[in-house]
Amino acid sequence: MRKTIVIILLGCVFQLTSGQDKIITNDKKELQVQILENSDRMVKYKLSDFADGPVFCMKTIKIRKIEYSNGTIDSMGYENPRKSKPLGVSAGMALQLDREGGMFTTTVDYFVLPQIAVELNLGSDLFDGYFYSFGSRFHLNSNHSQKAFTPFIGLMVGSDRGYSFIQVPVGLSYISKFGLQASVSINQLQYSYSNWISTYAELRVGWRFSR
Repeated sequence: MRKTIVIILLGCVFQLTSGQDKIITNDKKELQVQILENSDRMVKYKLSDFADGPVFCMKTIKIRKIEYSNGTIDSMGYENPRKSKPLGVSAGMALQLDREGGMFTTTVDYFVLPQIAVELNLGSDLFDGYFYSFGSRFHLNSNHSQKAFTPFIGLMVGSDRGYSFIQVPVGLSYISKFGLQASVSINQLQYSYSNWISTYAELRVGWRFSR
């Protein structure tokens, strides 16, 4: 008899919990709910433990994600584009500020974390000059950041016309949810053969690709 009662109680609990949806807000609060409507701007729901109660509304910008009772997860467009689209390809122009000159540049980069990207750069002035560099950049953002703009600082090593250098870029990056990317930066190059430091201003535009 006792076993029968326990089984019935467990079955009731399972039915209650298995039919629950979960809202996780931006400030990490968790609400056990029943989702009634999910639109682009608003989510309507009832509390699971108050099914006969009122209908509540919450703006989608306040929601980090929704976990539905069937296992489906809706990230509400909140996933960091640097996480959902880690691979990027871009091209641009680097202008030397301390003397006349500049180079066309191409870059391939990959975000190993939403804050850290590794990259390879190639450049040429289309005549007799060329350079390459590789290294990483640290972007100031969080795993679930909604910010399209992030400041960054990096450290690269490379070669310019056969002379090795250390490169430190500092700038601002833009990445849209759709994949468009752009960045502006100031780059200091310290050459190994002397104390000569060269400064470049660089603009890049490109596209990011999903995993």
